[in-house]
Amino acid sequence: MAGKIQVNGTTSGTTPDVHSQITTALLQNGGVKRIQETLQQRLDEDGWTQSLRDYVVRLYRSGDATTVDEAYGKVMQHVGGAGGEPDLTVPKSAREGGAEVLKKELERICVVER
Repeated sequence: MAGKIQVNGTTSGTTPDVHSQITTALLQNGGVKRIQETLQQRLDEDGWTQSLRDYVVRLYRSGDATTVDEAYGKVMQHVGGAGGEPDLTVPKSAREGGAEVLKKELERICVVER
């Protein structure tokens, strides 16, 4: 347990100091990078990344978006599931894969006190 962060296991959450320690530990041990890579891999496997890219290209080519802010706003409507087609909601497999790797990374650095 040496080198692990002590986390209070109550439902009240963590203090800002513990949150900062967890973030720092994840950055230092490469956990953030592994989480990002796993999520990106799952998004790519599900075709989400390509769908996003294709949609943004269509926005600019059609003139429906002329600025980054406009494109971002339209994309976020589709990511949230309120924009119709294309459906850019993050796939369940990507959410589950991200949650799984996050849990593993937190287990590497945290000890939960109950």
